[in-house]
Amino acid sequence: MPKNKNALTRYKVINKMLANGRTASKIELAEACSKALDDTSISHRTIENDIHAMRYDEGLRYFAPIEYDAAGRAYFYNEEGFSIDHLPLGSDDVRKLRLAAKLLKQYEEIGTFGEFSGTIEKVVRLINYSKLASEKKAMDFIEFEKNPTTSGMEFIDPLVRFIQKKQVIKIRHHAFWRDQTMEFTVHPFYLKEYRERWYLVGYCEERDDIRIFGLERIRVIEALPMKTFTYRHFNPETFFEKFIGISVPENAPEEIVLRFKNDVGKFIETQPLHPSQKLIAHAVRTHDFSYFLATNNEFMGIVLNWQEHVEVLSPEGFRKQIISVIGKMGEQYEEGK
Repeated sequence: MPKNKNALTRYKVINKMLANGRTASKIELAEACSKALDDTSISHRTIENDIHAMRYDEGLRYFAPIEYDAAGRAYFYNEEGFSIDHLPLGSDDVRKLRLAAKLLKQYEEIGTFGEFSGTIEKVVRLINYSKLASEKKAMDFIEFEKNPTTSGMEFIDPLVRFIQKKQVIKIRHHAFWRDQTMEFTVHPFYLKEYRERWYLVGYCEERDDIRIFGLERIRVIEALPMKTFTYRHFNPETFFEKFIGISVPENAPEEIVLRFKNDVGKFIETQPLHPSQKLIAHAVRTHDFSYFLATNNEFMGIVLNWQEHVEVLSPEGFRKQIISVIGKMGEQYEEGK
């Protein structure tokens, strides 16, 4: 890579002087670089070093086809149409860009993400079209999890602007467990996706606390430009690290120990349920993992999802809670007979 911005500027000047079949002497290149940088100290030796770097430097990866015409005492590109501004992407670069474009395409209906997705596809298509054309089915062997479009996603664009501008808003929200729509004054901090649903995190005046609102339950958003934004400290990493999901628990984080049968335990070891996960015991048939978090409905659902392959060892309160839920599930099936 260039050692400094001046070197990068000189490379661009040299490229401009030699592009489109033009030729330039060492003196002309030095004068053009001096003029561009307003620096009269650029020597012929500096130009020689720059040309060598443009030809061979692995960091730059220009590999410019610069030749020297001894008769005319001038440098030139021996490859028609070459320019360091039009370098093709390598196959690995193309692969990474195509993966990114495929991921972002899931959110193309959201302007904030859709514009970026389109930009990636344009970069790939315009810069390296010939390479992509020869690999039309290059990505047919991979499939990403489909994220179905849910209601409320149309609010993402305006919410992004409200968050950036630190503008207070009023929302009409209809929770799943209520029959009526309620209004809340919210100071928006953050947008979070969880299990294919989007949520707004912000300070709620009516609750005097940070609250989380599902976008699909929001009916109307109204800006309140006359209200002063609440500059409360909010760090999403520290806020969400103490629990899983979006149900904010009232209880404090505590150590939880789960015992998994080995066939599942090996899977859990490679895909932790939570960043705090630690393997604390490994027997012939079981893996014991500890977690430090606050229990909520999401974590309970994760534990129940593993059915007979998991056992809650501690704390006793959470163990009894799981036993109670399992018992009620059994009663429900007994009543159906």
